[in-house]
Amino acid sequence: MTTITSSKTAELKSFPPITDTVVWIKQVDWADVRQRCRAGVNNVGLVLAVTGEKIHDLGAWLAEV
Repeated sequence: MTTITSSKTAELKSFPPITDTVVWIKQVDWADVRQRCRAGVNNVGLVLAVTGEKIHDLGAWLAEV
């Protein structure tokens, strides 16, 4: 049975150090994230509007049948 040395223990950590996470978050281009989120919300709104219009058309057609 072998023992794990302290250098191997550092390699076996399952989570990165918190400083790496903080640096990664600071490097995020938040303006780009905001623009992508707005585009995504806009796309969802368009899909809902088109789906609602089609459901309305279906309801109007069913009312006339």
